[in-house]
Amino acid sequence: MNKKGFIGITPLLFFLLFFIGASIICGDFSKVPIVTAFFFASIIAVALTKGLSLPDRVRIYGRGAGTTKMMFMIWIFFCAGAFAKSAEAMGCINETVNCILTLLPPNCIFASIFIAGCFISMATGSGIGSIVALGPIAVGVANATGANMSMMCALVVCGAIFGDNLSFISDTTIIATSTQGCQMRDKFLVNSWIAVPAALVTIGIYLFLGKDMESYEITETVDYIKILPYVLVIIMAVAGVDILVLLLIGTAICGIMGMAYGMFDFYGWLEAIKQGIFSMSELTVIVLMAAGLMALITHNGGMEYLISKCMRIIHGRRSAEFAIALLSAVTCLCTSNNTIAIITVAPAVKEISQKFGIDPRKAASLMDTASCISLELIPYSTHLLAAAALGSVASATLIPFVYYPFALLLFTIIAIVFNIPRLTTKAADLQA
Repeated sequence: MNKKGFIGITPLLFFLLFFIGASIICGDFSKVPIVTAFFFASIIAVALTKGLSLPDRVRIYGRGAGTTKMMFMIWIFFCAGAFAKSAEAMGCINETVNCILTLLPPNCIFASIFIAGCFISMATGSGIGSIVALGPIAVGVANATGANMSMMCALVVCGAIFGDNLSFISDTTIIATSTQGCQMRDKFLVNSWIAVPAALVTIGIYLFLGKDMESYEITETVDYIKILPYVLVIIMAVAGVDILVLLLIGTAICGIMGMAYGMFDFYGWLEAIKQGIFSMSELTVIVLMAAGLMALITHNGGMEYLISKCMRIIHGRRSAEFAIALLSAVTCLCTSNNTIAIITVAPAVKEISQKFGIDPRKAASLMDTASCISLELIPYSTHLLAAAALGSVASATLIPFVYYPFALLLFTIIAIVFNIPRLTTKAADLQA
């Protein structure tokens, strides 16, 4: 099993070594296309799958890529692209950026975008939804101020993962708590000991980085009516409207207002929608390839092999908690999806918790947090890819600026080493 399992994860190891190695050699992570690296890794995965005909191997790959969750995510990408380009064509993005630059002090812009992302993701429970809603504005601010585009996109990603990790309606929170047998409120309280300090540190970093930002004079009068589509999208997101529905409504409003303002005619709006969908084409291909690759890795015993290896490091309470976090992080590294990662490792995590006396609230918190950290530190995660696509930059260039996951990692280690919080037998009693 070990030999088969190691062979199972070989395509992933090749992908990481090829992508990172080639990028280091050329000294530029934007030079190596992720889609090409996934293409080579997919070929290797198909070749290493034994005992099946070539059509059957490709069929497994296709089933992984064609799941309902993957198709729903692709629909989100297409609708996001359509909304972003429609909003840009009718002047919504430009006016919203002017409004932000008019109302906010320059030194607070970085921190404000991060906080806005935290708020939206917390309210919606969707990291990708937060990126879709806030990403175009961050890109517009970067264009208007000359700020580093990768950093601005990273701000959105950092805010998105805050709610993805903590929100009561986040799918990761729901799955983590239901599989470990604890209440969402209790997991939230435990998780807050890690996430809140990390967020405060991140805000401090962004305030420091923005301290020398110069004022930007806005010579044009802000047309607040043009901001309406974006404001409505944010309101609908916070109100819990489905991300697909709110993006379609936003796109329609942009089209109607754009034609009313004479920014484009009906056919110009259709062209903007087409450009928006095409702008998400590379992201779509990458997501499909990653899902197909994961299906073959799982079929070949790769996930079982990784779980068995992580189980071997456990010798006590601390190592058990580190193993839970490591299991979740490594699985997310393979799947590039924190929800799937939590579903995959949940049974093993519950077994570890019961065997070594880990509180279910702590186990759920560590499993969720570690997967979120891993998701933001891999260049092929849906979050980084989506944000990078909106900013037209390479996803790997965002990683040096995603300070929140690094802060989360630090406070997760502290929480494990010093057993924070110290949990009593009563779920309501949480003490440092």
